[in-house]
Amino acid sequence: MAQRIEVITWEKLQRDIFRLGEKIIESGFKPEVIVAIARGGWVVGRILSDILGVKKVAGITIKFYKAVEKREKEPEIYQSLNIDVKGKRVLLVDDIVDTGKTLSKALQHVKERHAIVKTATPYVKPHTEMWPDYYVRVVDKWVVFPYEYFETLEDLGHDESVRETLNASIGIKDTAKQGD
Repeated sequence: MAQRIEVITWEKLQRDIFRLGEKIIESGFKPEVIVAIARGGWVVGRILSDILGVKKVAGITIKFYKAVEKREKEPEIYQSLNIDVKGKRVLLVDDIVDTGKTLSKALQHVKERHAIVKTATPYVKPHTEMWPDYYVRVVDKWVVFPYEYFETLEDLGHDESVRETLNASIGIKDTAKQGD
């Protein structure tokens, strides 16, 4: 499995979000509100709010993944948007678009509130059903973000190569091998 994962460091994520921000600025779109899809979109949304000078940031929680590579049948909204976005320019963000179903569900939810919406994610899978308006890179591996190392270890820790890859990426020695 380790060869099928890509570990994204904080530095890489920040650099790619900066690039994402540049693309949004260059396009001329000036959001008034950023809506981040929880949980992965929180980090992206916060950094983009700083880059773009957007003070209003809200969240929407959608559950689709149960664990690594294990999905529900359809995404479900657990926490809906709790601010008025009617007539506002909204940037809807997440950390990655895989199937596109989560982004599509969130986009529908925000558009139902009569907002003008653009979508942005740093990463996109090549097989997605929905491409965001702005993205930085297409990735064909399972992406592990710096805020989900331990969650991924919990899901895939039985795979020694994955554990070694994740531990090495954050400088943790594998104490299980040392007998400590």
